[in-house]
Amino acid sequence: MVNNRFGKFLVNNGVLDEKAVYDAMNMQMKKKVPIGQIAVKERVLTINQVFNILNKQADTPKLFGEIAIDMGYLVKDGVEKLLAFQREDMPGIEEILVMMKKIDKKTCTDMLEKYQKSTSQ
Repeated sequence: MVNNRFGKFLVNNGVLDEKAVYDAMNMQMKKKVPIGQIAVKERVLTINQVFNILNKQADTPKLFGEIAIDMGYLVKDGVEKLLAFQREDMPGIEEILVMMKKIDKKTCTDMLEKYQKSTSQ
């Protein structure tokens, strides 16, 4: 998965406009699997624990992982592992842009190579 700086790179190079990247980022966020769902799948939390966390979250601006730690369900390392799974499962901005037909696969691949070269220098 490429980070969203690639979207900015595409805009700066005149390949896409900001709206196309913005739309793709919104789509990407919609495809993000909730951390509670991942926790149940990985068997580190029960469904009941997830509901307890979500109920508590309704009354606070704290994040799911922070509440899980506060409630003693998870430790910081456990939350970090779940967040890593979440990032791995989320499609990259480049995949979303191609899927949304904002950019064709060849152009995306070519620009991705240029982007990676520019960031490795």
